[in-house]
Amino acid sequence: MEKEEKVVIVLLLMALSSLSVAYFCFGLEFAGAGKVSGGEFKQYSPESEVGERVNLEAEVLSKRFTYTGGHLLLKVDYNSKPLTVFVPSNAGVEALDESINKGDFVSITGIVTEYEGEREIKVTDKTEIYRIDG
Repeated sequence: MEKEEKVVIVLLLMALSSLSVAYFCFGLEFAGAGKVSGGEFKQYSPESEVGERVNLEAEVLSKRFTYTGGHLLLKVDYNSKPLTVFVPSNAGVEALDESINKGDFVSITGIVTEYEGEREIKVTDKTEIYRIDG
């Protein structure tokens, strides 16, 4: 083998090892990117426990941004009662603000949380909320 061929093989091995390390460090975190559900979930109900991953289909009653942080708050109709959906600013709120409006029916997948004693659903990515075309 000539010197140039050995250099090419070493460079290819280095590139392969770099990709392997990157996959194991970062790839698993992004493996679910682009999925709507991102895994298993249950249908939301008043008995859903905090920390449980749930799905809900509901009408948007209102939407607004928080005064600090730029987070998006949606109020949705759940069995004739308003339920808050919290979307952190790093979850793609700009795209959701443009695509979701009051009166839209949406599918929401997120984690049940409590804020100031009230139940809410926390969404971690914009792909977890989408409009249902009717």
